[in-house]
Amino acid sequence: MEFRWLSRKELSLLKEIDRKELVDEVYYIRNHELRLVKEYYDIDGWLESELALYTQRLESIFDRDGIIIGAFEKDHIVGLVSLESYLINGRTMKLDMLYVSHDYRHKGLGRSLVDIISQEANELGAKELYISATPVRNTVDFYLRLGAELANPPDIYLFELEPLDIHLILPI
Repeated sequence: MEFRWLSRKELSLLKEIDRKELVDEVYYIRNHELRLVKEYYDIDGWLESELALYTQRLESIFDRDGIIIGAFEKDHIVGLVSLESYLINGRTMKLDMLYVSHDYRHKGLGRSLVDIISQEANELGAKELYISATPVRNTVDFYLRLGAELANPPDIYLFELEPLDIHLILPI
């Protein structure tokens, strides 16, 4: 597996990451606690509108001197992680995106990408990562296993951007 910073022209490689996933449980925050709810979603891949927005988001992060790292297997991208370039509260950086292709999940790739971006954030002065995670059980449980906890309270601005997400803090 090769990990490397992506150039701006490579940000469109995001579309090659296989997003498919069967979801049967999602988290909601109730009384400041995580609550699992049965909901079913069959995520077959990227919606074109969503992909365009996420690619623009990556371009914006890149243009603000953020860090975007790809994981490659035989010159094919299988994972991506991005980090905003600024500190929140003088100690926190936002892990903006983390995607791992379907066939590469549960093999340590996500953890490796988080470890790499955590090291980058630490070198820039961060002590923790802010994560606005999709409420899918697999995603939230992944971050919790890494040691993340509910952001209490969540960052007001970031919460307004993604109020349905689960907002977490991961010490690094």
